[in-house]
Amino acid sequence: MKIRFVKAYTHYEVGKVVDELEVGGATMAKGLINLGLAEEMPEEKVAKKGEKAAAAE
Repeated sequence: MKIRFVKAYTHYEVGKVVDELEVGGATMAKGLINLGLAEEMPEEKVAKKGEKAAAAE
């Protein structure tokens, strides 16, 4: 899970995107989200063969 900081926290500035392991694991990441310091980033979708070509047009 990736999270994006919406408020400054220790050495993470606003807008920084980090993996849950960088902040101490999933529990810490969920805690930061619950406190309103961060938000969960949506999962990246893997484009299928035809979708990438259609998006470029």
